[in-house]
Amino acid sequence: MRSTAKDKNKSGFIGSFGRTNDPFPTLLAGSVSNFSFWYEGKEQEGYIRQLTPLECERLMGLPEGWTALGNGNRVISDYARYKALGNAIAVSCAEYIMAGIAETL
Repeated sequence: MRSTAKDKNKSGFIGSFGRTNDPFPTLLAGSVSNFSFWYEGKEQEGYIRQLTPLECERLMGLPEGWTALGNGNRVISDYARYKALGNAIAVSCAEYIMAGIAETL
């Protein structure tokens, strides 16, 4: 997916990434420079662009700006924000797991 987005390979991107209404794939921390998606409706009219850290936070179910500030309210680089989000668990998944544990206990 990343290489096809970088190369602007439309058919390869759709084949590896999915279409407009498909679920979003896992955010990864390993290579954080190319989170991309197909934008604007129909695939033949769309284009590929990089997700912002804010959009990644929303996908994870986190509050807007959750990764924006670090210790002492210092601004965090986008690279560090992408890495943190790629190493995170989505809020909805955590809630589901914790509800199952609570039910069992």
